[in-house]
Amino acid sequence: SKQYIRDALLEMGFDPLKDTAAPKLSDDQVVECAYRYISIYETVTGNSWEFPAKMSPSKRIIMNLQREGMLVGGFVVIVADSGSDLGHPEKIQTEMAKFKIPSQIRICSAHKQPGRLESLIAQYNKSTEPLMLISCASGSDALSGVASSLAKFPVVSCPPDVTNNSCLTNLAGSSNSFVAKPENVAKFAAQFFATHCPQVAAALDESIAEQTRKLEEADEEATRAHQCLLT
Repeated sequence: SKQYIRDALLEMGFDPLKDTAAPKLSDDQVVECAYRYISIYETVTGNSWEFPAKMSPSKRIIMNLQREGMLVGGFVVIVADSGSDLGHPEKIQTEMAKFKIPSQIRICSAHKQPGRLESLIAQYNKSTEPLMLISCASGSDALSGVASSLAKFPVVSCPPDVTNNSCLTNLAGSSNSFVAKPENVAKFAAQFFATHCPQVAAALDESIAEQTRKLEEADEEATRAHQCLLT
């Protein structure tokens, strides 16, 4: 099949010693080349060629990397507006790890670094891997509002000061959600990624089962205590 390409190019007048670029093959020539490779595959392996299911190249890349264990299929960016107190974002990162979700902490202020934040979101918008951004802003939360107005992925506000609800009054065009506790925002992320991340789905199932088990044990203990009172 390589020789077929060489012959086709030569027939089109291509001179490898003089020309700096090869001419473009026709659709028929591309199909013929593919057919030859398929024939070689079937002859060598004894298997019938099966065309892959139709899907976008980015999704196929993610699935292949997941199959090889090189990619989970979901990623969380935890953005704090200051580096003075990383305890809260680190807690979120710890909770994400329980669901097998890889994450990264970034520092960027919407008030002091608007240009850098815009550049950061533009960079993540190019990712073929599903993303979620967790905003950890104290005080007036412009971070979640700006990020969600620019992002092509979900933005969730999880402020270090739980009573801070400024993210709920962001201007029109902002679409951030709000989850108060690190353990809850981690579960929210797990539910978002579970449909296309087998590892995350398994960890989520285990977490739900553990929660159910604890409730059942608590119910049994309460029932025994009640029976003791009656006897």
